Amino acid sequence: MKNSNDTDGNAQTTIAPVTASPANLDAEFVDCPGLQARFGIKRSLAYALLSEGAIKGVSLRRRGRIRGKRLFDAASVRDFLRTQTQ
Repeated sequence: MKNSNDTDGNAQTTIAPVTASPANLDAEFVDCPGLQARFGIKRSLAYALLSEGAIKGVSLRRRGRIRGKRLFDAASVRDFLRTQTQ
């Protein structure tokens, strides 16, 4: 819930959902949904490019855990896309 004051100084309550800011274009790292939103690259292509060494990524995982979070280096994706336009 979010409170705001109207012109009379009375507090008004809204139930508008809190949303994240739009795509941050200068983010250093993005996850798979961010990669698709910013660059149009889906998960399978992202992992293929990563395995070929065309883009860079990092896996964040706690010691002893099987699952983690894969993040992709946005600058390396931009560099890759620039090479594809030449």
